[in-house]
Amino acid sequence: MQLDALAALLAPLQIRAPDPADADFLARLYASTRTDLQSATADPTLVASIIGMQQRLQAADYRQAFPNAHYLLLEQSGSPCGRIVIDAGAAALRLVDMALLPAARGHGLGSHILRALQACAQNMAMPLTLSVHHSNPRARRLYVALGFQVTARNTASEQLMWCNTSL
Repeated sequence: MQLDALAALLAPLQIRAPDPADADFLARLYASTRTDLQSATADPTLVASIIGMQQRLQAADYRQAFPNAHYLLLEQSGSPCGRIVIDAGAAALRLVDMALLPAARGHGLGSHILRALQACAQNMAMPLTLSVHHSNPRARRLYVALGFQVTARNTASEQLMWCNTSL
């Protein structure tokens, strides 16, 4: 995977590998995606503990399923705004995960990131794949609007693929 080429496609966003100093940001980012675990009636300490455990389990799952994945912090104007996890496999470029802070959502960044990944996949002569949870219809609508096709479904998610027709 040519990270320099992806960085150019993502401009004006900047990408970099996360470092230990980013742990608090990454925890806050993950928590912002888990509204399903946040309850107004639950003890906030318990909720934070559960979310932290889920974040660690997700990280372990990604490391096992995608051992060669690139974890990239996204910055806008020098401030972190999100993260992507991408894996360049033998048959496809896979967007393993994309998360944006709530303040960064709804402003076209997700579309921009996906279009950059589509261009990267096209340059690599590969399809771009991802999965989306059924509980995330907004993301699914975005993926379909950008030309992704459903290739499989299970009880939790759908697998989608974008393939440039000239490949």
